[in-house]
Amino acid sequence: MKDWLKRFLSGLGIGVGSAIPGVSGGTIAVIFNVYEKLIWAISNLFKEFKKAIIILIPILLGVVIGIIPTIILMDKALESFLFGVICIFAGFIIGSMPKITGEIKGVKPRLPHILALTIAILITVGLGVGSILSKIDLSSQFDHPDVWLYFVMIPVGLVASIALAVPGISGGMILILLGFYSPLIESTVDTAKECLNGDWSGFGIQIGLLGCFAIGVVIGFFIVSKIMNCLLEKYHDVTFYGILGFIIGSLVALYLNYDIWQYYLKWANNDALLIKKEVEIPVGIALLIIFAVISFLLTRYEAKKNNEVNS
Repeated sequence: MKDWLKRFLSGLGIGVGSAIPGVSGGTIAVIFNVYEKLIWAISNLFKEFKKAIIILIPILLGVVIGIIPTIILMDKALESFLFGVICIFAGFIIGSMPKITGEIKGVKPRLPHILALTIAILITVGLGVGSILSKIDLSSQFDHPDVWLYFVMIPVGLVASIALAVPGISGGMILILLGFYSPLIESTVDTAKECLNGDWSGFGIQIGLLGCFAIGVVIGFFIVSKIMNCLLEKYHDVTFYGILGFIIGSLVALYLNYDIWQYYLKWANNDALLIKKEVEIPVGIALLIIFAVISFLLTRYEAKKNNEVNS
């Protein structure tokens, strides 16, 4: 029961992280120490079905429960407290870095390690910059979607699934880069509001779009998990240097992606926001420090408990 609850809570964290631009569900999985188990379970789903499904059910349940309210909250955060939310996750990741670096502790960096680290950082930062430069706006397509949009959602989900299997890569940022993040969130929230008001006319359309997206995510996650499982088995140290690079790059990309850039522009234009920048910036920095300390203390406590169990 304790292991089930731990995996469920890990799934909640993964779900929340996956819905926020710049935050990687894979990174959260590494921090909660379920990443390698998750990748193994997906890769061996058909070979060792019973064992794999025991691992997967609580995690996937947590992901679903975590991602839905986060999407709704992000719709509000995009307008009022995005910088503060980003700072919370940045602090959480920074404080957990010892757990991530612990996987390669004592490994002398060689050229393959340095290349993996550097390339991963460049890819992640590039995704953030690319999302800012992207001018794609698909909002109107989600109002009255044509048939082609349903088919397009499958490969979009497939590409976005990379974020679940590769720590440091943000699914939200991939969707921003492709032009699907804001339209998908806005249409989901709008449909939910309409349903609560008794208008269910758009429910079938939204479920169809989300269903096609989910199919792509499942297919992509399975494929990428297979690849990551193979890399972890054969090139563990190089792979973790790459993972470390993705996570370092994601800390930069958290503050350098399309949504946060639009937020900076609102600050520059002195647009009316719920919280003024003069308040949100110091509050955000304070939250970053607080969550970094909390995350670091929790990481150290868990490491101490594990050492006691192993000894």
